[in-house]
Amino acid sequence: MQQRKALRCHVGGPRRMASLTDGRVSRGNAPGAVAFPPWLAKAVVGSFLVASFTATWGGIHLGGIQPADVFLLFAFVVAAAMAVFGNLRFRIPRWLWAPAVSLLICAAALTYRPIPAASFAVRYEHTLQSAGVDVSSTPGSIVKSAFWVIALVVVPIVALAATALESRAPEWIAASFLAGVCVSSLIALTDLTKLTHFARSLDYQFDSDRQTGLSDHPNTLGLVCVIATPFAVHLISKSRRRWLPCLALVLLGGGVVASGSRGAQLALPVAVLAAVFASPHKKKVVGWLAVTLVASFVGVVTVLGQLVPGILDKLFRFGAGITLPGVSTSASSDEERSQLYAQAWSDFENHPLFGIGIKHINEAHNIYLQIVSAGGSVLLVGMLVYWFGTIQSCRVAKREGEVLGAYLLISVVAWLSIGAVENQLTDRFLYYMVGCAAAIVAVNRVEASADRMTGSVTPARLSTIQPRPLWARHAALRPDTGTAGPQR
Repeated sequence: MQQRKALRCHVGGPRRMASLTDGRVSRGNAPGAVAFPPWLAKAVVGSFLVASFTATWGGIHLGGIQPADVFLLFAFVVAAAMAVFGNLRFRIPRWLWAPAVSLLICAAALTYRPIPAASFAVRYEHTLQSAGVDVSSTPGSIVKSAFWVIALVVVPIVALAATALESRAPEWIAASFLAGVCVSSLIALTDLTKLTHFARSLDYQFDSDRQTGLSDHPNTLGLVCVIATPFAVHLISKSRRRWLPCLALVLLGGGVVASGSRGAQLALPVAVLAAVFASPHKKKVVGWLAVTLVASFVGVVTVLGQLVPGILDKLFRFGAGITLPGVSTSASSDEERSQLYAQAWSDFENHPLFGIGIKHINEAHNIYLQIVSAGGSVLLVGMLVYWFGTIQSCRVAKREGEVLGAYLLISVVAWLSIGAVENQLTDRFLYYMVGCAAAIVAVNRVEASADRMTGSVTPARLSTIQPRPLWARHAALRPDTGTAGPQR
C-alpha cells in the first residue's frame, strides 16, 4: 500500500510533489505553502474521472453547458490553486503548447490583415447537421480558438495534475472514458429498437435511422466507440471479471453499428486486432474475444433483425447505389464531401500561411484539410508537433513497460486515421487520452530520478532494468520525508 501511495502529493503534509517532466524530486515544503485538506486532492481526481465519464455526452446540455465541462472546470481551478498556493508541483511538456502558439499567431495575422468579406461569398460551405444547434449563432474564430485551447491544453494539464495526486489516475481515466462511451452506446441501441427515445427528448434525432446515443452526431458516436475499443481489450487482458469488458466490447460494436458511420465500421475491427496484438496475454484475450464476437454477431443479427426489420441495410451504407426510402445515399454523401475537400484545398492554396480563420475549422470532412484551410501551414506545424509529442509519449510509456501506453497509441492512431473522413478535431473528449499519455511518461521520469538519487540504479542500467507496473513505482521515496532513500 505504501508503494501505491508513494507518488501522491499529500498537500498540507510534510512532502512535496516531484516535478513530473524534468525528472527532479523536490524536497521539503514550499515556503508559505497553504495546507490543503487531503480530501480536496481526492475531489480533484474524482471530478476529473466524472468529466472523463461524461466527456462524450455532447448531446446533454445543462443551461448550454455540458456536464463534463463543469467537472473539468472544478478540477482545473482546484488543481491550479494547489499548484500556486500549495505543494502540488509539475511541469507541462513543451510540445503541449505548440498548437496554442500557432492559434495565437494565426489570430494575430488575420487581425492585422483580415481576409476581405467578398472572398467568403463564393466559397462552397456546408451547414453541419447538428440537431438542436442554431447555426446562425456559430461562434467566431476567437471564441472557437479559446474552446479548442481548453481541449488542447487544459484537459491534459488536469490529467497531469490528477496523476500527480494519484499515480493510478491514467488507468482510471481510461476506464471511466470507456464506461461513459458504453452508456452512450447502450442508449443508441435502445433508441434504435424503439425501447427508449432519449435522442428525441434531447432534440438530437436525425431523419435517418442512424443513432447518436448521448453524443451530438452519429459520426461522433462511431468515433468514440472506436477510440474506446483498445481499453476494453486492455481490461479483458488484466481484469479478474473479464465478462465486464467483454460486455463493454459488445456495446461498443453495437454503438458503431447503430451510428451508421462507415469510417467507424471499417476502423473497429482493425482497432480490435491491433489491441489484441498489443496485449501481453494474447491467448487469454483471443479466447474471450472469440466468444464475445460470436455473441455480438448473433445478438445483432437476431435482435435487430427481429425488432427492426431491414435496419441493417440502412446502417451499413457502403453500397453506392443504395436507394432505400428515407435513407441518404452514400453516393450523395461522398459527392458532398468531395466538394468540401476541394474547397478546403482551395482555401489553403489562396491563404497558405495563416488560413481563413478558425471559425471554419470544422467544415471539411477531413481534419488535415480542416487544419490547412482554417490555419494554414502555421497551424499544421503546431498540430504535427502536438501529435508527434503524443505518439512519442505513448511509445516511451510502452517501451518502459507500461502496457496502457500501447493501447493509448492505438486509440490516438485510430482517431487520426478516421480523421481522414471525419471532422472531429476540436472536441474536448479527444484530448483525455493525450493527457494520459503525457502523465504516464512524466511518472516514469520521476521514478528514474528517484532511482538515481538512491544510487540503486545507475544511468547505464536505466535502459536495461526490468520495468515495473506504474502503481508499484516510486517506492524509493520515503513516506515520512519525501526524500529519496532505500526501500524498507
